[in-house]
Amino acid sequence: MGRREPWEALIEQLYKDMYPALHVYASRILEDVPLAEEAIQDAFCIACAKREQFLSSANPRSWIMCTLKYVCRNRLRTQAKLKALLQSLDTDRGLLGGTPELMSVDVLFGDVSDSEDFQLLKRIALDRCTMLEVAEDLGISVEACKKRVQRARKRLQEKIAT
Repeated sequence: MGRREPWEALIEQLYKDMYPALHVYASRILEDVPLAEEAIQDAFCIACAKREQFLSSANPRSWIMCTLKYVCRNRLRTQAKLKALLQSLDTDRGLLGGTPELMSVDVLFGDVSDSEDFQLLKRIALDRCTMLEVAEDLGISVEACKKRVQRARKRLQEKIAT
């Protein structure tokens, strides 16, 4: 095994020191423990990817906390968009009164419910599965799963428009 860089040791130590506080914060915002854990991992991945910015920060702890805050906001926004998309499909067809129920959604959108896209969006938006859970089920990376969700959402929006 190769020699570790000093910044790697700093990030590892921050992770160990801050994890409990970050977990409480993310769990309260996201109201879901697995999503909170995934958000913390994403915040530290961002710190690694942007290590120059992170290392030049006057307060690395604050930098991580702010990054986690934005990761959590983005996750909530994504979930809200997916849920709104499914609800708008329901409202457009006028059968569920704007409240999608898992069985009714499958029946209502039978023409698209067989597609992998729809099942993927449903698992994320309605079943509240994490990207990690879905990625593991599909046997793909989390980044690939995120990309599939993004593409599926776009295709579903296009289908609605037609």
